[in-house]
Amino acid sequence: MRRSFIISLLVAALAAPVGTVAQTSEGRDLAKLAFQSVDRAERGYIDQGEFTNFGGDVFVSMDHDQDNRLSLGEFLSWGFGMEQVAEDAGRAAAYETALRVVFAFWDRDGDNEITRTEHRQSLLADFRRADADNDAVLTEEEFLLGFSINVAARAAINPPPAE
Repeated sequence: MRRSFIISLLVAALAAPVGTVAQTSEGRDLAKLAFQSVDRAERGYIDQGEFTNFGGDVFVSMDHDQDNRLSLGEFLSWGFGMEQVAEDAGRAAAYETALRVVFAFWDRDGDNEITRTEHRQSLLADFRRADADNDAVLTEEEFLLGFSINVAARAAINPPPAE
């Protein structure tokens, strides 16, 4: 029951197109919605506990076969909400490549699976990297600009112009 509720919540929160990531209003709106979903206390910031708890819920929703490991297929098939934004921008292949890169970084031992431990460790590292002012919380802007999924999607969907 809880798993179904979490999956429904995550799909609703993250299945719409995402903006900060894509630098479009659709993409930014979706990324903001994801932030709000993590900020369950509605304080305007996310602490590490909220971030990792939400990440744990996401892990459960991604782990289709419930083996406590994410395959690349499970990772790619889970709707981060950006697929449609990427398709609309003609950047679907670049977006998939970006997700493959994130998967490779999160697969800390290189065995082509992300365990719960690897997922948690990766989220904590992402949290620290995104926390630009090192105050142990993520503001909405830090989340939008620094969380690895947002960074990867933004780079894939709306790459900076070549100089």
